[in-house]
Amino acid sequence: MKKLTVMLLVAASAICAQAGSAPEQWNVAARKAFAAERFGIFLHWGLYSNYAQGEWYLQTHKLDEDAYARMMYGFCPSKFDAREWVRVFKKAGAKYVTITARHHEGFSLWPTKVDDGYNIANTPFKRDILGELAIACKEARLQLNFYYSLLDWHRKDYPAGFVTQNVKVRDRKPDYASYKRFMMGQITELIDRYHPGYIWFDGEWDHHFRDDKGELGRTLDWELDDIFDLIHGKHVLVANNSHQASRPKEDIQAFERDLPGENSAGYSESITVMKDRPLEQCDVLQNGIWGYRIGESSFRTPEDVVAMVVRAASKNANLLMNIGPDGSGQLPEQAVAVMDKVGDWFARNGASVYGTSAGGVADGKDVVSTRKGKTLYLHFLNPEKKSITFKPQGKVTSVRNLATGKPVAFEVAADGALTVTVERAAGDGFDAVVEVK
Repeated sequence: MKKLTVMLLVAASAICAQAGSAPEQWNVAARKAFAAERFGIFLHWGLYSNYAQGEWYLQTHKLDEDAYARMMYGFCPSKFDAREWVRVFKKAGAKYVTITARHHEGFSLWPTKVDDGYNIANTPFKRDILGELAIACKEARLQLNFYYSLLDWHRKDYPAGFVTQNVKVRDRKPDYASYKRFMMGQITELIDRYHPGYIWFDGEWDHHFRDDKGELGRTLDWELDDIFDLIHGKHVLVANNSHQASRPKEDIQAFERDLPGENSAGYSESITVMKDRPLEQCDVLQNGIWGYRIGESSFRTPEDVVAMVVRAASKNANLLMNIGPDGSGQLPEQAVAVMDKVGDWFARNGASVYGTSAGGVADGKDVVSTRKGKTLYLHFLNPEKKSITFKPQGKVTSVRNLATGKPVAFEVAADGALTVTVERAAGDGFDAVVEVK
């Protein structure tokens, strides 16, 4: 494998989000802009898409990595069209796209110079997938971001953790200093070539363990501060799907398949929700899997996705919804159909999500709320729920259905409590949104 001969150093003045210090001005602005976007598309795509068994196929089947890697010579997604992908995402109401530049299998979707040739340049396809996607996103004014795996099932110098040990890699020679140089070289390429908004890390949990008291610990010092400093020095944000408490230099607190603070998927037990940084929930459109799986017919409905978006926004979080393209480079037809309907909802009701914060009223189940300035948005998610009573902030001047613009009935009690009664009508969509001013 090619080695970097020069360590990448970042001047201390460029480092932001240090423990005990405030983020720099660019960082504050970037965090604020990201939090306002509220809805993004996640893409898990790699050699595993050709196998059509999900992104963990190499590990779950305990395969020989050398045999698995031969798929590189058969990876030719002839139907890949970056502009068509972006058209679908834009129509769906998404404001950003995050793609697996390198997943755990170790294959890179760009023609990197910092590896042993295990990248898109050495496939029959040869084209720079990330480069084409970067151009399409820029044209559509969508922010492009990159997922980057900390662990690697291909490289021999990666110190295998408890998950990676299931993969058969011959002649392992664990050397974290070498592996860290490799990662920093690749991350530098990704930022300098494609200018992403953030780098989204995953895989730190490969070296987690629980002590006798049940507390999580780490068996490897990843020296992530050095990597985060490199990224911050280039004015790019950091997210880390660590399944542990956020590090001081992480800009975005990521929750895998969990609403912040709920631990519904079991990945964020005892994790404190940080109030000083943006939050993001990532989840799957297909049934319990991130990469493409052939024959999968269980997809979330448009109603499901809209509910997830507004529930996340009501907790000051973005939703990053995943789609797994197939080996030909096409998005699953059912995923496109779902996203088309989600886009119809955003076209009518986007003001109730983009740039909002938690509304602070409603039960969080049948009704959730978001707020923008003095305007409150009530999202009636349960069709059986017809009314809600709460004490508003200040005098109410108008209440209307956001999608139709029609007035909505309301009453103000002697104690100032406001009761809003909603009637669903054609055009309301799956989520009747009431605007209270």
